[in-house]
Amino acid sequence: MPKYKTRNFAGLAMAGLLWISGAEVARAQFTQNKDKIKIDLSTYPPEMRKAYGVFSIRCGECHGSDTSLKPSFAPAQWTTEVKRMQAMASSHINDEQAKTILDFLNYDESHRKAQLKSTASSPASNSASRGSQLYAAQGCDTCHSIASKGGSAGPSLTDVGARLSRDQLLKVIHGMNTSDPKSAMPPLPPETTDQQINDLVDFLVTLKG
Repeated sequence: MPKYKTRNFAGLAMAGLLWISGAEVARAQFTQNKDKIKIDLSTYPPEMRKAYGVFSIRCGECHGSDTSLKPSFAPAQWTTEVKRMQAMASSHINDEQAKTILDFLNYDESHRKAQLKSTASSPASNSASRGSQLYAAQGCDTCHSIASKGGSAGPSLTDVGARLSRDQLLKVIHGMNTSDPKSAMPPLPPETTDQQINDLVDFLVTLKG
């Protein structure tokens, strides 16, 4: 085979390999940058929707939105992070855009992320609230006191959550002994469910004194 044909063939082969390699890199980047965090912009004020557009375009040049939206920072930390990103040669972020991006990140932090944190903690709070209602409905305050309010026949529960673990409290409630009415706590009604007992314990563990 003539040398020039060999060189042409080798060149075409190399070009093909580079094209395939480039396609694989692009495919990997597309997969990597496929965002899972979704924002409902309809709940954001108009100026924050525009700010999101700047954030999405500029920050999206190098990585997916998840990379920027997943962390939870205080305003000072976000300022440091935006300045760090702006200093990169590939960012193309001017001062006005940096301020807009920072405004969006701080708004997102104090609204969407704050709501997510509140939602994440609400199941435990709801459970403790139900437990408090059960505590009152069963007349537990007839014998026990919390913060000096209630009866004195039984021990104070003001700091029971600091003295006993959740497992210990469960054992106490499940192991109530009624053979000696003078020394034992009355049991909960037989129709009390495990969920209600768990709710009651969730309430008791919040009592730290």
